[in-house]
Amino acid sequence: MRGGRCSTITIARPLTLTLIACAVSTPVDPRWSTARPLPEPLQEMHAAVLNGKVYIAGGFDRSGQPTARAYRYDPAGDTWARIADLPASRHHMPLAVAYDTLYAVGGLSGLDFRAEATLWAYRVDRNAWEARAPLPTPRGASAVAAVQSKLIVVGGFEAGGLVQASAIYDPTTDMWRSAAPIPTPRDHLTAQAVGGVVYAIGGRPLDPDRNYDVVEAYDPATARHGLAVAAVNGKIYVIGGGPRAGLAQTDVVEVFTP
Repeated sequence: MRGGRCSTITIARPLTLTLIACAVSTPVDPRWSTARPLPEPLQEMHAAVLNGKVYIAGGFDRSGQPTARAYRYDPAGDTWARIADLPASRHHMPLAVAYDTLYAVGGLSGLDFRAEATLWAYRVDRNAWEARAPLPTPRGASAVAAVQSKLIVVGGFEAGGLVQASAIYDPTTDMWRSAAPIPTPRDHLTAQAVGGVVYAIGGRPLDPDRNYDVVEAYDPATARHGLAVAAVNGKIYVIGGGPRAGLAQTDVVEVFTP
């Protein structure tokens, strides 16, 4: 069969049965195509997908000013629609989706790049943005990924420099909790969740001429607290602990050689 592979499987008992399985490869067109352009030129904004539609919010407009405008793109109809403006202008503000709700996380405001701690949720049914519990630490140019409908925020910067602390937001309780700090603090990074693990990719240390190729992974299921640590013969031993309050403790001991 052209463009595919076939294999034969024989089952001998209780009867003899021969199956021929074929995997057909579908040709993929590698070319780019042009979709309908944005209603206006924008940059330094982020995008997220909700119910098959792409949302963008904030950024810098054609005059180089921060904007509060937000748009929705429908790939099925190749159409853009303007939605409710953000409560305030933002740029370098990541978007993420949890529990079928779009969230706008932190970001920067003004031309002096002030880091903000705001968290806004977009209600599709009301075409409105609603305030939620603010971030524990203001940050912009950070990255957000969703794991088990919780938002995990990593990286970014504030007035004091790069933010190393990570934070997890639970939409069901509207509460934040701290998470393991990112090993390589950086801004202008991106994050993606695959298989329940968050991957922090790229970024830079407040210097556009020093871009990173670093990729670091955070697994919320293996993170733990209330543990013991000791250093012996140049090695670090991490002992026991628990993933979070109310769950069973672990007997795991891990050794790290710097």
